[in-house]
Amino acid sequence: MKKTCLLGWFAAALMLAACQDTVNTVENADKTMTPNTIADARFVTDGFLKDRLGLQSVTMGRTADGFKRVQLEVINLRTGVLSQAWSGITGENPYKIRYRFTWFDEDGMAVNNTVLADWRDATIIPGETLFLQSVAPTKYCSDFKISLKEAN
Repeated sequence: MKKTCLLGWFAAALMLAACQDTVNTVENADKTMTPNTIADARFVTDGFLKDRLGLQSVTMGRTADGFKRVQLEVINLRTGVLSQAWSGITGENPYKIRYRFTWFDEDGMAVNNTVLADWRDATIIPGETLFLQSVAPTKYCSDFKISLKEAN
């Protein structure tokens, strides 16, 4: 009986492992780029998002025209057999999020009259890295904020 139960668990684990749909990546270990990474970025999440989406980096730069631009590198943390199984059962694989950027001028006033203020949809599968980017609507923008939430 004990052997049969153990074999049953092993078969179930093997089936769950076969159902995984994660992303694996390969990248250059010796980077030749010199990004302007923001070291003190605050990433505040709720109880649902914190176990699903992780912030890797925040990078700022400028376009050739002098507009500020920002890139957030986020990763779907839902990897592994148990997380994959739970995500499959709850329908969260792939994970759907909504995000929007708000840009601020030099006085800290929000610049909301742009298409950037609209919510955008993104889909991210377990283990995948996603790059969320935005360019400031005016040259007078000096800072940004991004809002993230689960898609309905």
